[in-house]
Amino acid sequence: MPKLHLLSSLALTATLLLPGAAALAQDEATGSAEPDAAIAADDPRLQELEALVPPALAGLPLDENLQSATGEELAGVMSPEELAILEDLLMENGKTLQDYAAVATWLPISDQQVVVLQAHRIAGVEASQTIDAWAEILSLSLTDPQVSEGFIGGRTVTLMTDGANEAAPLLHMFPALDVVWMMWADDEVLVEEAMDQVGADEDEAAE
Repeated sequence: MPKLHLLSSLALTATLLLPGAAALAQDEATGSAEPDAAIAADDPRLQELEALVPPALAGLPLDENLQSATGEELAGVMSPEELAILEDLLMENGKTLQDYAAVATWLPISDQQVVVLQAHRIAGVEASQTIDAWAEILSLSLTDPQVSEGFIGGRTVTLMTDGANEAAPLLHMFPALDVVWMMWADDEVLVEEAMDQVGADEDEAAE
């Protein structure tokens, strides 16, 4: 089965994944999508990040559709505006593109619902301190970006959607050590299951 493209540009991620879950499910069912080229499978940065992805959610495997890319590869296809925010974030934390990697996977919950899970890691940088920057990058591709804060299982979640697209699934962003997890899903129970599996940081204010 062809894999979902790892949308190297975070803007492309938001543009394609948020409005197009049903279309993606159809593309995968018909085999119309083209598989991405193999990406540095032996890179330890990617191997470490891939190992953090849960093997399954809702009884469905996640590892079959796993894709990953290094920061250098992602930077090559990001827009200048996105790259500027990312580079500022890296510089503020004494890091470079070599310290950044991303992984994406997805699973079809039904014929009309595709859940997407991504992990963005800046090695050694506390993820809870970088979520605002990721939200800023993602907002560049949305017509009417809406950002709010929620709580799931006593843990803080940053919520994003496009106010101009009511059909868009909700994006949940949550930290786990130095990984920012991004999950496009409308099922809060499923999001909580993912948070449990990746060891999402607990919200100290809720304790």
